[in-house]
Amino acid sequence: MCHSPEHVITSAGLIAGAFSTLTLLAPTTLPHDRIGGTPSTSICDAASPQLPSTIAIDPGLTSIVRWTLEHSPTFRQQCRILEAAPVSATVRMTPRTPGATERAFSTLHRTASGDIEALIELRSTDCLAELLGHEFEHVIEQVDGVNLAALASRGEARRLEGGSFETQRAVVAGRRVEAEVLDTSPDRVSSAAKRVWRLLRRR
Repeated sequence: MCHSPEHVITSAGLIAGAFSTLTLLAPTTLPHDRIGGTPSTSICDAASPQLPSTIAIDPGLTSIVRWTLEHSPTFRQQCRILEAAPVSATVRMTPRTPGATERAFSTLHRTASGDIEALIELRSTDCLAELLGHEFEHVIEQVDGVNLAALASRGEARRLEGGSFETQRAVVAGRRVEAEVLDTSPDRVSSAAKRVWRLLRRR
């Protein structure tokens, strides 16, 4: 499990947060474990699952995204929520600048019509499943209309320097997605996934 490197999220008028091991203890469930309203049939659950067309991904991430969809029920649920929501997103690999510690950097913008546009830049090839689940959960928080300041007041989020926030639910989501991919899949699947990630790290 990869939880040590810092992971930063910023936002244009919506959210900002940083991911580190200094978060509060995670709840055992996520809000979308308990809610409906997502498509009963979805490309997220197809025989060859994929993200909706409203989410564009770097071609280099295609195999790892498909693998994560196949082996993480949590990631498939996130996919279904985003498929049904007024969200468009771009997910791409971006080289990390020398001296930078960020594992990912995301910008979210709400349009005049209320739609959410997200740019998710992954700056590390370590624990991609965790990063994807974590970032997607932050987008879903905005779909849900989460009041981050209120979460912080209840101890469910932390406010960081610069006014940014990190939430328990995003940390939980990322870690659960990673665990489902690596810990609950068959040994041969876990081994294959690790081989894929080792190849990606060489990029």
